[in-house]
Formats: sequence, C-alpha cells, structure tokens
Amino acid sequence: MATPFARRVAAVLAAIRPGPVAPLSERERAVLELLPSLLSAGEIADELTVSVNTVKSHIRSIYGKLGVSTRRDAVCRAQEHGLLT
Repeated sequence: MATPFARRVAAVLAAIRPGPVAPLSERERAVLELLPSLLSAGEIADELTVSVNTVKSHIRSIYGKLGVSTRRDAVCRAQEHGLLT
C-alpha cells in the first residue's frame, strides 16, 4: 500500500513527464520537421508543394496530437518525445 507521500510523488512525476503522443501522419511529420526552421506557413507550403491551407490544417492537427497551442510548444514537445532530430 502506497503512503500519502508516495502517492503525491507519483502524481508530481506523472505531471512533469510528457504523456503519450498520438501518431502523426507522414505529411504531419514533414510539416513538424519544418516548424523549427521559422518558415511561415506559406513558405512551408511552397517547400512541400501543397496549399497554405493544407499546411495550416496539418499544423492544427499536430498541435492537437501534441496537446499544445503554440508553434514553440509543439517543437519543444516533439523534441521531448524524440520526434525531431
């Protein structure tokens, strides 16, 4: 039986460890790889030869799967999970 202290320590550890990430599609991974480059969504679209709306859709999906709401947080979370090299 865990003590109250052990339960609190476990709760704190669970809070600071990144949780599992939903799998990203191949195209989402391609967009994610370009997020640290500071290219705009339009520039990423040009690089991947897709529309800017497609890139924005992938970025929203990436944010949702990583549980973040900013580009910087997405890059940090992706690095924590080994999704970026």
